[in-house]
Amino acid sequence: MEKFNDFERDIDFAFWKNICESHGELRHFRRGECFVHSGEELKFCGWIKTGGFKHTLTDSEGNHKVVGLVFRNAVLANYSATMFNRPITTDIIALEDSDVMVVPTKQIRIYIENNPELHLRLVQSLFLQAHQTILNSYYYSPIKRYRQLIERFPNIHKLVSMGEIASYLNISRRQLHRFREI
Repeated sequence: MEKFNDFERDIDFAFWKNICESHGELRHFRRGECFVHSGEELKFCGWIKTGGFKHTLTDSEGNHKVVGLVFRNAVLANYSATMFNRPITTDIIALEDSDVMVVPTKQIRIYIENNPELHLRLVQSLFLQAHQTILNSYYYSPIKRYRQLIERFPNIHKLVSMGEIASYLNISRRQLHRFREI
């Protein structure tokens, strides 16, 4: 499943892939293994060669929420942690056995900082995706958001559990099961 996120379609990440493949190290992550924990510094970022990852957080009531998904042939990072050297706000966890070419985050940060046009496009694309996600959560019903997800990525059930899909859509598992029966 490629180009799951809108910003991946807006930005040519060939530069990222090239940096990772030229200067990186291949690391294998088993299903459920953490790439980085919330609150830690993002020392490495990468390019996913195989597999996929979820970005999760723990809400104010202690529930784990899936807030992002990323799959093969894509960037594995977080913008704020990469560009501002801030602790990451989510856990990044392998959805399945995955191979990632990793490089020190600083290498990516320096490249982006030295390319202001790319940096601006990246910020604009991330902002637009975040804004559209918020608007869609108000505009579309939960069943419509589920159907849009399945329409865009019909095989998502093979890679992501029902509970994780429900969490990603910010709906209950019960709701999701009802939608699948319709």
